[in-house]
Amino acid sequence: MRKISTLFILVCVLISVRISAQTVSGKLIDEHSQPLPYANVVLLSLPDSAFVYGTISGEDGVFTLEASSKNQIVRISSIGYKTVYKPVTPANIGIVQLVSDAQQLGEVVVKANLPVTRIKGDAMITGVAGTALEKAGTAEQMLDKIPNVTSKDGEINVFGRGTPEIYVNGRKLLDNSELDRLSAENIKSVEVVNNPGARYGAEVTSVIRIITKKAEGEGFGFDNRVLFQYNRD
Repeated sequence: MRKISTLFILVCVLISVRISAQTVSGKLIDEHSQPLPYANVVLLSLPDSAFVYGTISGEDGVFTLEASSKNQIVRISSIGYKTVYKPVTPANIGIVQLVSDAQQLGEVVVKANLPVTRIKGDAMITGVAGTALEKAGTAEQMLDKIPNVTSKDGEINVFGRGTPEIYVNGRKLLDNSELDRLSAENIKSVEVVNNPGARYGAEVTSVIRIITKKAEGEGFGFDNRVLFQYNRD
């Protein structure tokens, strides 16, 4: 009788979880009503705002993600735009228009200064040099603004792929704390690889490749005057 009661409770819990799970969807546009691609759409738990899951908007601005509880909220962010928060209900968020963040970009909002993300080969490449991302602070702070990536308190996560291996000019970082000593102003571009392939090892689920502005041997402008030399592949 006790086993039956336990099984009944377990079934009820599973049914409850299934009922609360839902697909949240929407479409992002900019101030000119154009689709906004590669914006980060992150599911956060309440009340602690812990990261649950993340995705990015497609070329058409559309996004979908799975909410597993009503006690969650959607955070929508893209460099140069004000961050928007939306509840997970109703599941169809509809069209969300993001507006420029003048404070983030400076006194003059220049569209050309927004970073451009493109797909090339196996990587999603985001330009940093000459864009608002240069003012993000450290490399770790900058990564939190890169499409498909979240970074908080030293924990870096590629959406749906977990903890990545990180390389700077081809050299693997053994300690993510090195990112705190690398300034975003010295970074040229960031490449995010969701399917690294055999060259990185079967256990590697994602890779972030950081390319700096300066040539090999010149140093890379680390904070605290700590310079590291990196070798290219």
